[in-house]
Amino acid sequence: MQPNRYADAERGRVLCVAPPHRTTSVLVGALRSNGFEPQLLRESWSVGAAARAGGARAVVLDVEMSGLRPVEVLADLHRESPRTPVIALTSPEARDRTVSTLRASHDDYLVTPFPMEELLARLRLRLGDDRPTAQLYLRRGEVMVDTALEQVFVENKPVSLSRTEYAVVDALIRHPRGQAMSQDELVTRVWGGPPTSNIVEVYIGYLRRKLGAERIRTIRGRGYVLEG
Repeated sequence: MQPNRYADAERGRVLCVAPPHRTTSVLVGALRSNGFEPQLLRESWSVGAAARAGGARAVVLDVEMSGLRPVEVLADLHRESPRTPVIALTSPEARDRTVSTLRASHDDYLVTPFPMEELLARLRLRLGDDRPTAQLYLRRGEVMVDTALEQVFVENKPVSLSRTEYAVVDALIRHPRGQAMSQDELVTRVWGGPPTSNIVEVYIGYLRRKLGAERIRTIRGRGYVLEG
């Protein structure tokens, strides 16, 4: 179980208004693993009342929900829960319309797709929490590893990996940037002992197909570099 980083649990209570899809599940999981207390709400008409009744300290609002009218929902939020900051998730096409409804000094927005660590940073800023936290996200170019969920993202899209494939990516991304990781180092880190003769090459091949061949570079005689 991940430790809650807030002395007062209510301080981290976040109301999430988003449709039921995989990205929403990743969002909720990331919030929970970072010490927030996410509450998922899928009925836009009740956002304001839910924020007030549930004691939400912040609202993450996906304005692209089917049937959602951002102006009306945000007006309701500002009326029902005037001190609750809102972070709106908007498409590039709807950005200007969304921004025009936000309170400049109190609300914020992110254009999709966005790195999850950016949302977490915005939430901490709005909640006044500037204490350091564990490094839960590792990034190398367009490759990001969520170490809490053990999930890999490429260009902000989740990639389905086996446990061993994930372990290889985790090892490569933790290795110093630009330095090759040798086969022996990968064997020790991932398998903990001598594997079969070509196991590293096999898994590097799997990962190149899933992440993109250009993202893992071979340096002859030295090993592999994750380019991102």
